Amino acid sequence: MTELSVLLMAFNSEDYIEDALKSILKQKCSYNFEIIVGDDCSTDKTFEILNNYAIKYPNLFNIKTNTSQLGILKNFKATLDRCNGNFVFNFDADDVIKSDVAFQKIIDILKHNPNLGFIDSGYDKLLNDGKTIVEFDNKENILVSNEEYKERLLLGKVIPIGVCFNRESLYKYVDFDYYIKENITIEDYPILVDMVMHCDFDRINESLHIYRIHPSSYSHKNCFERIYFLRNQMQKLFLYFSSKYNFSEKLKEIYLKNHYKSVLADAGNYEKKTEGKAAFKAIKNKKILDIIHYLASQYPWIRNVIRLRKKLYLKLLK
Repeated sequence: MTELSVLLMAFNSEDYIEDALKSILKQKCSYNFEIIVGDDCSTDKTFEILNNYAIKYPNLFNIKTNTSQLGILKNFKATLDRCNGNFVFNFDADDVIKSDVAFQKIIDILKHNPNLGFIDSGYDKLLNDGKTIVEFDNKENILVSNEEYKERLLLGKVIPIGVCFNRESLYKYVDFDYYIKENITIEDYPILVDMVMHCDFDRINESLHIYRIHPSSYSHKNCFERIYFLRNQMQKLFLYFSSKYNFSEKLKEIYLKNHYKSVLADAGNYEKKTEGKAAFKAIKNKKILDIIHYLASQYPWIRNVIRLRKKLYLKLLK
């Protein structure tokens, strides 16, 4: 019996995927696991690298490249449908499992707590330069109470790196059909919200993984249109969940305030006048920083002054 399916989604990950695969293969685990890969039409050597590993480890790997590009959520669901394990470890091709006993620790907890829908764990964050590491970056989320963790998750403040799910619960509680019908591209937030609203969960107070930040990743591309699109998808999902699960007015107020402030900051950084004006208008209690971001979105010289000050500040730190 397969206890664990490693659900690995990949797209143009040739620079990172071998590190990810090696970190999976080094796992010292007494449970049987499989590696189910969904390659979303990579145009680089990602699938070639995957295929080489599948040839070398035919009993471990089940790889497939999609006939057409699905996007993250659809690719997750299509890959999930090929998983056989009782538990599903959601993993991206640009991340790394740093502990060689991560699977053992995660599955031990899940097997001894059959009511758990998922388990989260700690990660280090590897920054853009590929050298700077922020150790146990999500420690605060891991250590808070269950109620506080749940609230942070609903507000979109939990980055799920190294989350492992009960596969049966995923099918029971996550409304994949609705999200796919609504053309939602984000997979982690809607899945986790549906799960946390229906299931018990746990966390491992230890950094087991490495979360890699790089410019070509889907959520970190230096492009206002992509950032704005994702923020609006998150807002759409939050408002949907707010109605579905009857969120408190306080929670809604916190989310919307953070949303518009973030959009305003992005608009200031990218000189987006229309979006900056709309976000500024939506913020009820404006602070000095909001005014600065608004002015930066409307007037290039202000934005240039801000950037110059940042450069001078960074030079002083060196």
